Amino acid sequence: MHVPFLFYLIDSVKGTVQPRRSPVNHKLSHRLSHQLSHPVFRRVFHLLALVILVGSLALTAPALTAQAQITNKNVKKRIALMLSAQDAVAILGDMMAGRMVFNAAKARAARRLLVQTSGRISRRFRTPHQDPLSNARPEIWSYWTDFSAQAEISEQAARQLSVFSLNGLRRSLPNLLHSCLSCHQRFRVEPNEFITH
Repeated sequence: MHVPFLFYLIDSVKGTVQPRRSPVNHKLSHRLSHQLSHPVFRRVFHLLALVILVGSLALTAPALTAQAQITNKNVKKRIALMLSAQDAVAILGDMMAGRMVFNAAKARAARRLLVQTSGRISRRFRTPHQDPLSNARPEIWSYWTDFSAQAEISEQAARQLSVFSLNGLRRSLPNLLHSCLSCHQRFRVEPNEFITH
């Protein structure tokens, strides 16, 4: 995944002692280290890392043929719910990344959809419907309290999305992405992909 590498790059550049080959090289290395540790640069770099994360999420859509083979109608409803959320996140991510011009009306519609879908997660997952092609881990139901708390955190993050300006979106979308991905890491069979079902 790209994001851990980017964060590792930030830490490795900032924390590495550069070899002393010449006084010029040392000064340049010290200046570069100082500039990379500046809060504005780090914020921009973290924003860039999030843009790459959102872009990689948009490219990891599940195969439609596997979904068509799922026979359990309740699992299909869970998948449809998560696909709706993924579409909304992709729109907001494209706006944040500059791949799409910011449009407040579309951003509000995406936020509204995210609030609705995240509010339905607990209801869709309450009964442990399974399918061989489902990516939902059994731990969802073993640790139901934790799972439903994660769903609530995601819903709150969706409600807190600031979609009236591009800067507001850039400040608030990372919280939503973090809440979604932390749940997926624990409760999804393939945590590197965005969709949980």
